Amino acid sequence: MKKYLILFLSVLVIIGIFTGCTTSEPAKETKSDAAEPAMESDGAEKGEMSDKKFKVGITIQSLENSFWAGVFGEVEKLIKEKGWDYTILSCEDNSAKQISQIENFITNEVDLIMVHPSDPQALEDYLKSARDAGIKVMCWDDRMENTDLNWVLDNTKLGYAIGEVAANFINEHYSAEKKAQVAVMNYPQTPILLERENGILDALKTIADGKYEIVAQQPALDAQTALSHMETIFQANPDVKVVCSIGAGGDIGANEAFMSATGGNIPDDMGVFSADATLQQLEAIKKGQASRASIGFEGSSKRTAAAVVDLYEKLLTGYKFEDQNLVRPLLVIDATNVDTYLADYQ
Repeated sequence: MKKYLILFLSVLVIIGIFTGCTTSEPAKETKSDAAEPAMESDGAEKGEMSDKKFKVGITIQSLENSFWAGVFGEVEKLIKEKGWDYTILSCEDNSAKQISQIENFITNEVDLIMVHPSDPQALEDYLKSARDAGIKVMCWDDRMENTDLNWVLDNTKLGYAIGEVAANFINEHYSAEKKAQVAVMNYPQTPILLERENGILDALKTIADGKYEIVAQQPALDAQTALSHMETIFQANPDVKVVCSIGAGGDIGANEAFMSATGGNIPDDMGVFSADATLQQLEAIKKGQASRASIGFEGSSKRTAAAVVDLYEKLLTGYKFEDQNLVRPLLVIDATNVDTYLADYQ
């Protein structure tokens, strides 16, 4: 009897040993499953998911604008290098067309939508639908509600910076007895660009009051429109020598008009002042043409493209921004530092 009891206990021990061995593997699987979401969350800031092939939809106001064309040419190169799928569209400053583009992005289940709004208020509900569908949404230039991130400028401050360099130029070359005739290339139908224009006008009045008169204000986003307007302005006001522009298009068109009017011999008291700092603007500054200074943001189209694609990747990999509105820096580019930023294009 005792022998049978010993045999029975021995069998129980053997069973217990094998039972203990078989439970160890499921325990590992449970641990792995629990760790996976933590890896995605913790790794977002470090870019641990950056090798994933994402799908990005981009809709902007216009590709006729030199700044946008330059930046998104560089953005396209960077996205291709990452192997992502992408669509870059112009809405031609038509909000109905932009809404249709956003709806198509949602239908095609993109991972991220970046919008440069024609009419921000018209897009809010559609961007909410995108976020409800799990799509990350980024807005360039406007402080919108239904977004994960707004990449914005203080447009009043930007306008003031443009007006400040123009006003200093006016103070150097003009006086109350010899006033500068000034033309402004604006685009008041877009709220942020109206803010920019108001900043320009405020700086001129604050810094160069009594030494200038504004003889024309014309809307111009692209160079060809600005050139056409400048030719008309010259007919009525042949002594215009200073132009302030809300963006690259007005700068490039005005510079071309001045170059044509002077045969390329730009006098010291003639100048164009604007924003954006495209390659064409930087080259004009370097060559001593009418473009005297441009307020840039990152410094060149390449640097801007790299910055925005980095933001795409952060959003796509779960990075959490402290503030929904990320304000961009301002940088005055003129003859003293233009070589630094021109080097980006070589």
